[in-house]
Amino acid sequence: MYQKFFGFQESPFPITPNPDFFYLSSEHLEALQHLIYGINNGEGFLLLVGGIGTGKTTISRVLMKKLKDSVVTSLILNPFLNEIEFLQTILWDFGLIPQGESKKVLLDQLNEFLLFDVAEKGKRALLIIDEAQNLGLEVMEQIRILSNLETDKEKLLQILLIGQEELFFKLQLPELRQLNQRISVRYYLKPLTKKEMKEYIYFRIEKAQPKVDISFKKSALRRIYKYTGGIPRLINLICDRALLAAFVENRTIITKKMVLKAEKSLRGENFDELERKEDAPFLKRIFLKKGKEVKNELNI
Repeated sequence: MYQKFFGFQESPFPITPNPDFFYLSSEHLEALQHLIYGINNGEGFLLLVGGIGTGKTTISRVLMKKLKDSVVTSLILNPFLNEIEFLQTILWDFGLIPQGESKKVLLDQLNEFLLFDVAEKGKRALLIIDEAQNLGLEVMEQIRILSNLETDKEKLLQILLIGQEELFFKLQLPELRQLNQRISVRYYLKPLTKKEMKEYIYFRIEKAQPKVDISFKKSALRRIYKYTGGIPRLINLICDRALLAAFVENRTIITKKMVLKAEKSLRGENFDELERKEDAPFLKRIFLKKGKEVKNELNI
């Protein structure tokens, strides 16, 4: 809506992980360097952990782009799979048609591909699993077994686990001790600092090539940081709404007032009315419960 007003070539604050809008903060650069180092040195398992919206998925896209000439990649975005579906998805993503529905057949097919179509051609294979904190324990054990695919000199498949903080704690479970011990490269991705957040905002605006000068008042930037805590996804959301507020007021300077309007928009402008409804406490209470308790109170 506001793109034409500011003259943007494209939206500066999409929430999709676009590598072209990747801002290299010190954290993101170090994370990327750790992963590239691990892959180039043939490490079997790599781990990238961070809070929601900190840019983990974007890093994986940038990594794939940087390594595309030397590394064949399979990207798993849906972790809610059983063992057979998991192996079949890997094969499909590598461009293969799964030849069966047994783990042995699928593992043999994957091993043959990695040996003759990847390793013998001087390339590496990388399996990236996003939202890995949602993987079932049986699938995580299957992942450990995948690391046994190797020659006398090197691993045939390198595996990058990407997930939220709970993935780190899940890996401490006794059942996953063997998998956890095999992870040789680990990185915990933290949010942006105040200085980096300001650079991030102006970097993305410049990338979108506006035809007018756009600036944020210091008070607006302070409010954005207070709301987002330096998390890129939240920064994108609130800056998008703040630019919309500026467009409505026909201005190119973003003020604290506009940011506050953006916050209200993200929360839902009319939801305070719902909070005031007579039955709001009842509804809030029962939906904090589970299953039969909810059904009983709603007479379902």
